[in-house]
Amino acid sequence: MDSRQARAARPVALLTDFGLSDPYVGQMRGVLARLAPAAQVLDLTHGVAPFNLPQAAYFLAASAPHFPEDTVFVAVVDPGVGTDRRIVALERRGQIFLAPDNGLLGLILTGPEPVRAFDLTPDALALGRSSATFQGRDLMAPLAARLALGETPAVLGLAMDPSGLERGSWSSPAPGQNRVMAHVLHVDRFGNCALNLRENAAVPAQGLRLLLPAPKPLRRVRTYADLDQGEIGLLSGSQGFLELALYMGSAARSLGINPGAELTLAWD
Repeated sequence: MDSRQARAARPVALLTDFGLSDPYVGQMRGVLARLAPAAQVLDLTHGVAPFNLPQAAYFLAASAPHFPEDTVFVAVVDPGVGTDRRIVALERRGQIFLAPDNGLLGLILTGPEPVRAFDLTPDALALGRSSATFQGRDLMAPLAARLALGETPAVLGLAMDPSGLERGSWSSPAPGQNRVMAHVLHVDRFGNCALNLRENAAVPAQGLRLLLPAPKPLRRVRTYADLDQGEIGLLSGSQGFLELALYMGSAARSLGINPGAELTLAWD
């Protein structure tokens, strides 16, 4: 492969719930190295909690803007591996997102930017023999290699209406009269609770309170240090979503909530 081909290869970013103690990530990287040796392979994370689709969707949506504009994302959190769920690809602003159709792409689909969707299942199955339990290695990595080398989702798959893709009930907040029901997508190691409310969500700064899981006043702040000792606040986090936080402490522990919890925010 000459230098022009090497420069043309798109980077591939991997997101999985595989961890690093098993050979699964290495085998996927090996397939990519064998089929698309010119492609730079990047690890977004392999620390998604097993089967945790909301967390995976959050990591993917929050991280994609920080990657090169031609990145091919391969997202494998797949409780239904080997079943008849589809393998799909989205195109958005030059980036490609390859994933099972199980809700993992929900936050990309509900984002503000238009996407094009393609069903790549027929082409994936045409690859031939594969393990029913490791299609990330046997189907998705080969598809990603082809995308990295210049083939397009339109060539590899069938165009489809994005509205027909799985999104998950957690991918969009449920607004009401002076309130909104939200989901906790992720609790980081500091105890901050990332919500499925984007940073531009229509949540006012004044008269804000938490109704569920327990009534509690909230204050909209700009930084963690703006909060008083023991005070729970709502702020725009670094990942593009609103989060509940406690300065120098764990908001999750203080509120007794875990990832996936439903919360209701209200205001006067």
